[in-house]
Parts: sequence; C-alpha cells; structure tokens
Amino acid sequence: MNNHVMIDLETLDVLPTATILTIGAVKFDPFGDLQKEKQDTFYVKVDIDSCDRIGATVSQSTLDWWASQSTEAQAAAFDPNDRIDIHDAINQLYKFCWGAKYVWSHGAGFDVIILENYFRKIGKAIPWSFWEVRDTRTIFDIGINPQRPATKTAHHALADAVDQAIGVQNVYRTLRSSTMSNGNYIAPFATQR
Repeated sequence: MNNHVMIDLETLDVLPTATILTIGAVKFDPFGDLQKEKQDTFYVKVDIDSCDRIGATVSQSTLDWWASQSTEAQAAAFDPNDRIDIHDAINQLYKFCWGAKYVWSHGAGFDVIILENYFRKIGKAIPWSFWEVRDTRTIFDIGINPQRPATKTAHHALADAVDQAIGVQNVYRTLRSSTMSNGNYIAPFATQR
C-alpha cells in the first residue's frame, strides 16, 4: 500500500519561485520498510534555463550555500547531463504523484510550496489537496528518534526523499507499537490499515 509520496527538491533559492535543480520522490507505505522493499522512485534533473524562462528565481545566498557543500552534492545538483524542461519534469511528477493519499516533504513551507507554484505557473492541476500534505520536521520533533540512515551524498533529492520516508516509517512503527495512554498500549492510525 505505497500510497504516500515523499518529495525532495534541490533549488537555487528558498522562495516559492525558486529555480529547481533536481526533483526526487519515493512512494512508500508509512507502515512498511523501504530498507527491505523494492522502491518506486522518481528523479529528474531540471533544465535551469527552462525555469528562468517562466520567471524562476536564484538567490546569491543560496549560490553561496551551494559553494560550501561537498563536491559530491555539487556534482549531483549541477551535472549538466540529461536535464529536462521544467514543463516535462512537472508533468512527470504529476503522473508519479497521481493517486497518492498523502504527500510529504521535509518542512511545510518549502518543497511542496515551490512545486505548487510551478504547477500553477504551467497551468497544470496540483495532484494533491492541501489537506493531504504532511511534514517530516513536525513528526521528527515529537521526541521519537526517526533513525534516519546516513545518505551517501547529502543534498541529493532522491537520496534525501528516501532517507526522510524511512524516518517517517520508523516513527510510525514506534508510535504504533509502544505508545501508552493510561497504562495501556494504544494503536495509533488503527483506521488507516
């Protein structure tokens, strides 16, 4: 039941109008185990000029931040090979996300907001409703260690999406099996199975 999608972006700005470098996503079951299951993933490198043509933005502070990242992260984000037009990237992501029960990102005000801006800009329907958006930062801050695996390359959109989805699965697993109320174990999310 992989009907949740974790999305991660690498960008050249932090505003909703940010130029997108890469888009990574993975379908997952929050009660499953991505480390043991076959992963259904999505990854594209976006043509920066195609973002520029529709008014996307670049900030100097984000460029400076990228300059301070590892050479591996820079290579993954800026590799000029196999880049596709932003319209094609958004259309492909739309198809990948179609039918998702929930869409997740690492922070409520970044990845999803940027993508929704792009969907609107190119005249494509957003494949999720506002009530279907979930945020990993909130769930990771509730006091349960998400035990996220260390990714080989930090700031790689697909690796980060998978890492974040695994973290959500670990928190859900802990909540489901060990949360107590009035001395009794409770079964969070019982109606979602």
